[in-house]
Amino acid sequence: MWYNNFGNEGDVVLSSRIRLARNLKDTPFPIIANSEQQEEIIGKCKDALIRESDGSERSREVEKLQLKFIDLSQMKDYEKQAIAECHLISPDMIDNKRRRGLVLSGDSRVSIMINEEDHLRIQCMEAGFDIDKCLSMANTIDDYIEEKLDYAFDNDFGYLTCCPTNVGTGLRASVMVHLPGYVLTNKFSELAGSLSKLGLTVRGIYGEGSKGLGNIFQISNQMTLGMSEEDIASRLKQIIKEVIANERELRSLLYKNDKYRVEDRVMRSLGTLKYAVAVSTDEAMKRLSDIRLGVALGIIKDVKYETLNEITYSILPANIIKNYNTVNELSRDLKRGDIIRERMC
Repeated sequence: MWYNNFGNEGDVVLSSRIRLARNLKDTPFPIIANSEQQEEIIGKCKDALIRESDGSERSREVEKLQLKFIDLSQMKDYEKQAIAECHLISPDMIDNKRRRGLVLSGDSRVSIMINEEDHLRIQCMEAGFDIDKCLSMANTIDDYIEEKLDYAFDNDFGYLTCCPTNVGTGLRASVMVHLPGYVLTNKFSELAGSLSKLGLTVRGIYGEGSKGLGNIFQISNQMTLGMSEEDIASRLKQIIKEVIANERELRSLLYKNDKYRVEDRVMRSLGTLKYAVAVSTDEAMKRLSDIRLGVALGIIKDVKYETLNEITYSILPANIIKNYNTVNELSRDLKRGDIIRERMC
């Protein structure tokens, strides 16, 4: 999968994402639409996305994505949880409160949620730091849909969305970052405060209300009104470049000032994961963070970032349930230990 890859600035930025929120004109938001209207929304969005190419450049580009429709109502909760763990749907899409659909590209870089908070949530993702590529693809898909559907749009406010903070461009630009330097030097709270003043927000690995497992956090813009899509993306890129530089400097200072303690922390985590029989999710993510730091500092030379990325997603609870049919927490912890040992050795 794309999220196993090592992209630009991949020692700090694990992935980039652009998400566009869109709603159909003269149609109730999903939260108040009845079941018949929800079905109609799914049908319209599906037909607008999955159709024969008309030969245009845009149509050919979308055709290459190999989009397919997935009826989430036909999936078990743990199957939906598994794709949520990989950021292909939001955690809110797991429940069965209303009819929901998903359109997914063949490589899973493009994920389009139907009937989440808005009628459409267009997500484009890339490994590493590549906001521009994500934005370009999101705009292509957005324009492709708009060839067939009329969006709810106001000349003064822009795109109308269920949540007022998304009104305007409807765009959320975000990056997933690994920040052990900020955390271990007790500067993370200071970073979060500074970013808030700049109009950005820091959340856990799964967005609002989640925690930063393994020192991995999501940084995104807060507001979309009054700025163009390009301005939002450019501003985020500029600030993230500073975060990357500061994170690397903090890592280096941490190692310089406390070399043996850092090495002990890194190698202890490496040894634990290489030989532990049962490992919880929290411990695995914490140890993987230490190992990732060790690779970045040159302490560990025989482990690749791609291996760490692959392990990170394959050991999450619902993915273990889905792939190995584990029935309880202990069996998942045992299987997690097996997976890590196989990949690390």
